[in-house]
Amino acid sequence: MWVGSADNSKILAVKSSWDEIPGALIAYDPNGQVTDANEAALEVLGSTRRKLVGSFAEDADWLVLESAEGPMSVHPVTAALKSVQPVRGVLARVHRPDGADVWVQVDAIPRLSSAGEATQVVVTIADVTHLFARSRLTSRGAGDHIVSEVVNQLADVHLETRAILVAVTNALSRMRPATWVAELLDKDPSTSQTFAANVEQPEIAGYINRWGAKLDPPGHGPTTGVSQRIIESGKPMLLKDMPIGKLLELTGPEGQAYAAEHPLPVAVDKADLLAVPMRARGGIVGTLSIYELPSSNPLTDKDTVWMQAVADRTALAIENAQLYEDAIRRLERLGSLQSLSLALSASPDLRLTLKVILDQVAAQLRVDAADVLLLDETDNMLTLAASSGFQATAVPDYRLPVDEGWPGRAINSRRIETVTALSAFSQFRRRSLFAREGFKAYGAVPLITRGKLLGALEVYHRSPLAPDQEWLSFLDALGSVAAIAIDNAAMQDRLRRVQVAGVARRAPAPPRDLSRLELQIIRFVVEGRTNREIASEVHLSQNTVKFHMRQIFQKTGTSNRTELAHQVAKEGWL
Repeated sequence: MWVGSADNSKILAVKSSWDEIPGALIAYDPNGQVTDANEAALEVLGSTRRKLVGSFAEDADWLVLESAEGPMSVHPVTAALKSVQPVRGVLARVHRPDGADVWVQVDAIPRLSSAGEATQVVVTIADVTHLFARSRLTSRGAGDHIVSEVVNQLADVHLETRAILVAVTNALSRMRPATWVAELLDKDPSTSQTFAANVEQPEIAGYINRWGAKLDPPGHGPTTGVSQRIIESGKPMLLKDMPIGKLLELTGPEGQAYAAEHPLPVAVDKADLLAVPMRARGGIVGTLSIYELPSSNPLTDKDTVWMQAVADRTALAIENAQLYEDAIRRLERLGSLQSLSLALSASPDLRLTLKVILDQVAAQLRVDAADVLLLDETDNMLTLAASSGFQATAVPDYRLPVDEGWPGRAINSRRIETVTALSAFSQFRRRSLFAREGFKAYGAVPLITRGKLLGALEVYHRSPLAPDQEWLSFLDALGSVAAIAIDNAAMQDRLRRVQVAGVARRAPAPPRDLSRLELQIIRFVVEGRTNREIASEVHLSQNTVKFHMRQIFQKTGTSNRTELAHQVAKEGWL
């Protein structure tokens, strides 16, 4: 390989053709996409220009193990673009299209604009397979077989975060018998989920998992101790021959309290600990740790190489699963909004529509209870219109001032308000309701349509909530649907009242002094019957019919049959 004191970018400036350079060179754009490669690079990678140019660094089939500064797993181009600094001495295994594996040493040098932004990354590659073919670093005994097995497990596991972590920790505990613990950060990074596995001593893993089950909410605990240190530093941690008491201190106050009340199921004096961050696309999503008894094959710094590779592949699988889960959740929420729109257009019953909305709130936002408060403009009070999920057999029909506590804040600010601190509930006018129902989280969104305030949609949960922006946006969308439903119901009610009032005005009762016989004669007159035909129908003489006609004209204020028929039609007597 050609070696010189100048940066690779300067080499490009003096060479008219890449293919004249004996060293392997690849150029990437600011998005990590290959823009060019010389013949030497194509030969090392066993690829063609057509296949290589246009591909992305993140999609390359490279097993990145370490750099000159320590263990790393991301592609060196990705690291250079993120840090805007040269990344040197990266060791990686490249799987060639012909099935062969080569080990390469890589330098990635970014070219910067005057504003300090990366405009290009130039990579040099040296084939060092012959140097590492028999190295312990690349041998099966050093952990490469563990990485391969975990990759195979990830290829077969269901695309779900819990399934991934259970499969990985179980596979690791079979290949390297010990207690393996994976901690996955929640969307709120102050809490995380814990998964433990130990095939040889399942009682130890069960002990850790039972601790997680006792947390509130179950399985989610504060991110403290070893995990917090690893996440904050971004670097592995290796502790050897640590007394078990010292290790318990590293778990944080919650872990220590649990251990004080629940002794370990197996007597342990000392243990080794190796913990690494789980990294995906430049971010840390959790930690992977191994706790094992001191043995003749102790953990060393070189074990961080394969373990970091396992952790990063697990992290990438988790991130893909989370993206998939988020996509499915978005589709479900879009479907629920469509269903609500159909229900809104099909049913004029406001209570039924609000019940459907509250059912969707509980299902899609995963909350325990919800209700709708409507604003009564006569006295500016909030009244309960519909509710769902309350444990009490009947929720009281309370009336609240429009400025009452948290719903009042949501209404007055015209934005979503959420409460997760228990101390805030003591200020609630309805604190007895919270105490009875066991609520620990609350949210409210104002119901507004056409600029008019109609009320509030409230949600309650019996465990702490950490709502993200998507959750809040969906709550806002449901509030908009509820506001439209309420506004439509109000308009239909006003329309019905107008129609009823119009019919009442158009259909006054006929004069009270008209007898039943005279009303019957009027009906026949309107139908155009003659006196003879009317006499035949009512079984009277024509003279008697004439008498009744004179009486009818006098009582109705009309002078002839035509005027009478017109009056009857106009007033709607019949």
